[in-house]
Amino acid sequence: MSIWGRFSQEQKSQYIQFLKAYGSLTNLFRQKQGDLIPYLDSKFQETIFAKVFEAQGVDIGNTPHDVLSVFSDLRVGIGLKTWMNSNASYQKVMQIKSFQGEINALRVNPEAVANKVSLIKNEKLVRDYNRLGLSENSNIYHYVTRDIGKFSIYESLYTLIDIDRISDIVDTLSALYWSDGIKEYKYTYADSQIWQKFDPSKSDTIFLSQFDVVILKDPFDILLRSFSQTSQSASDNSSEFVEAYLPLYSFSNKQVGERSGLNAWNAASKSKDSNIPRPLNEVYVPIPIEFHRKNPDFFRMDITSVINKVNSSSTTDLKPEIRFHLILPNGKRIPALLTQQNLKALESGSKTELDANGKKFGQSALGQWLLIEVLGLKERKLVTIDWLKQRGTDSIKLWRRKNDYSTFYIDFAPVGSFEAFMSGNSILPLEE
Repeated sequence: MSIWGRFSQEQKSQYIQFLKAYGSLTNLFRQKQGDLIPYLDSKFQETIFAKVFEAQGVDIGNTPHDVLSVFSDLRVGIGLKTWMNSNASYQKVMQIKSFQGEINALRVNPEAVANKVSLIKNEKLVRDYNRLGLSENSNIYHYVTRDIGKFSIYESLYTLIDIDRISDIVDTLSALYWSDGIKEYKYTYADSQIWQKFDPSKSDTIFLSQFDVVILKDPFDILLRSFSQTSQSASDNSSEFVEAYLPLYSFSNKQVGERSGLNAWNAASKSKDSNIPRPLNEVYVPIPIEFHRKNPDFFRMDITSVINKVNSSSTTDLKPEIRFHLILPNGKRIPALLTQQNLKALESGSKTELDANGKKFGQSALGQWLLIEVLGLKERKLVTIDWLKQRGTDSIKLWRRKNDYSTFYIDFAPVGSFEAFMSGNSILPLEE
């Protein structure tokens, strides 16, 4: 069964109606009137897909999957795309500009370039599998093609590249082409982009639906009349969630500390006079005091009162802690806390709760997901700010429901998110 087949008929009909409605407004977005090919904005497509099919938007800026659909027995990562013309064509699927130097150094060997690009693409996909709790062979592309007067919907398998089966390599001055026996790819040297050929005739692609789109000749009058009818009634645009961002580096020097934060595993051994290293996944997310001053009510009401109480205490036994639970994007729920002086560290851990193996949750639970499963640290190699940026992140996003301090959601955020958040600017998607 296709993923489309798991949705109800009511959901599918509503989704198609939204696409028709948006396509009918094509002349709002075109400088030349009379264009017969209906327009569809990719961000609208992503938003309406998540809304109608009750999916989760999980794109944090140049990450492989746009939305996550969760069924009782399956978690599916979905890439959403749209373009003109239903014929077979190459479409951009990933940008890897941060690897451009490494790839260009291999240009004398086209096979090495194909292998390197494929490996980078696969590694980014696997990190997203780990981030979202996906299995390897259950993910799809859902795409809409636009032809004169109509939309067509397709579903295609979204797989890793089979590096062992790479063949049909063709190198030109501008691009490298290859196949893995299932799909065809190309890499364009100038912009460091990976493209995939989408072909509706292939066995890995399913045709889902096709429908006419009537383009309104003059949608501006309809837009104004709709606005005048709705603007008179008061609306609540406030979100039910509160969100914030934290850095994965030291806010003071913009670097990752060699023995703190994501490198806490590199600190001195916990066993006195011992060389026994700490676990590789022992980390914490640094929280600068500037964050608490700017957002004193994010982790609890008036967190500064807790900090001041500890700092003014004459006893060293008063340990600052604020406990709650984190929901990871893969669906797991782990206990966590703010601790250390000035509540400067976000860690996982619990004195009483047990994990699936019957062990107490320790500081390693968050690090296992964040540092090893998603960022892909495989050995005792110091995390640096450049290493983070190459992986498309230097911040995390946290959010919770209003008036609920017991549960926070967490995910990675694009490079520059924390700095933008602290300065009050919009968080922009990452463009590598």
